[in-house]
Amino acid sequence: MIIRDLATVEAGGETIHSAVVVWEDQNHPEQMLSFATGATVDIEASAACAEPCTDAFLTACFPLAAVHGEARVKIDGRPCPMLIEGLKTAYAWWESWGGMPAPAPAIETAARGSVAPLTGSRHAVAFLSGGVDGLHVLMHNRRIYRPDDPAYIREALFIHGFDIGKRSRNPENERYQMALRRLEPIAAETGLHLVPCRTNLRHFPSVPGFWEYRYNGAALAAVGHAAIARPAFLFIGASHDPANPVPWGSHPMLDPMFSSQRLRIIHEGSRFSRLDKVRELSRWGTALASLRVCSENVGNRANCGGCEKCLRTRLELLAADVQETSAFGPSLPPEELWEHIVPKPIGGRAAVYEELLPALRARGHLSLCRVIEERIARFSQEKELNFVGLARDGGKHRLDDPPNRSHNAPWSID
Repeated sequence: MIIRDLATVEAGGETIHSAVVVWEDQNHPEQMLSFATGATVDIEASAACAEPCTDAFLTACFPLAAVHGEARVKIDGRPCPMLIEGLKTAYAWWESWGGMPAPAPAIETAARGSVAPLTGSRHAVAFLSGGVDGLHVLMHNRRIYRPDDPAYIREALFIHGFDIGKRSRNPENERYQMALRRLEPIAAETGLHLVPCRTNLRHFPSVPGFWEYRYNGAALAAVGHAAIARPAFLFIGASHDPANPVPWGSHPMLDPMFSSQRLRIIHEGSRFSRLDKVRELSRWGTALASLRVCSENVGNRANCGGCEKCLRTRLELLAADVQETSAFGPSLPPEELWEHIVPKPIGGRAAVYEELLPALRARGHLSLCRVIEERIARFSQEKELNFVGLARDGGKHRLDDPPNRSHNAPWSID
């Protein structure tokens, strides 16, 4: 893979970084990869770093090159040596989890030269989409840091091109604007500046399950590298807690590996279980009203209320003794939707559902608990899916030989 013709332009109130990505060992077409960032409050950013986006393009492209079996990633620029080492370490984790071709792509860069020194004090940025993890990061941040602390989050990146606009045929611009508006009360209440970001990263060739189980942490980091020019902490909300150590695209051992000397990435909140986070958010009415967990496009609604993720969040709210929210309506789903609770393959979500059972039983939802228990038992006996779509000869494990079954980490259809 070759990453060339890196460029930065200012247009329409956005800073747009772009590069041409050329595949060498795969028959994929040449594509332009772009990151666009709206206005920030960081007026020093434009002069803070000579090459802020080389790190972004390498972070975005190295995992894609690895999963497709490219022999190298050659980039026309000088990415941070810390990032290069971190990407190699991240690959070692992916390989240990299975489903990745070996060896890792070599990383080739331009000859090293002088780079502008880091200037300015470090500030803090987070990601915010309206989900439980990001809202809890912000809530916890306000609880433990003072406004004059460098780690006090003042900006949040909201991305178009991940869950919204991930398919080139359907940009979902109206849905993106609706979701952004839903976060404005959060921003107003916390003094947070929302920064709209766009990328076409998910329009690049992938394989089923790769985004969720290996790639989304690196993708978040790539957007951060593109959007943040001077020294910063970048907080990524944790998905799982230590009692449920699932191999995942965003992981406490992976996310920090995508740091550079300029941008320190922090995997935040892993000591809290999902139910712990919902219980704490239940005391923040603005957050409950702003919740958006759904990936479905349902017009002017933020959540469809009936997909697995919506149903799981409704059950979490119910377990936290939140009977109804404007984001979902009644927390108790109607019985005709119970069959859709608990996904197949169940993967690392088993522990999330099991955590809910004591609280739901205590509140008298015995029939619902029996449904959840039956589905967990049924799916735990079935063979888990491995990395569908990966060439069997290229990976460490075959489709019929799932890696690290003890981690309960199947590949799923994206």
